[in-house]
Amino acid sequence: MDDTDVASRLAKKFGLGSRPDLRRQLYERLALLVQHDDTRRAYQIIAGVAADAIGKNDPGRYFAHVVCARLQEKGIIPPPAEVF
Repeated sequence: MDDTDVASRLAKKFGLGSRPDLRRQLYERLALLVQHDDTRRAYQIIAGVAADAIGKNDPGRYFAHVVCARLQEKGIIPPPAEVF
């Protein structure tokens, strides 16, 4: 599965929201994670959150928020830098 396939599937499923450039960038980064993750942990997390998002009031917004949080919890992506 190539990274453009993952990104386009996510965009089709959840749309681009109110900030299309930012959402598109998220999908592209998630696709790169899937492509370079030998253990498939990232794919499993992304697929799980995508399934959880179905039926939420705003599935795209839920997906974007929760997928980042879960990937950070598992140490797959670093948390955002703290600002002092």
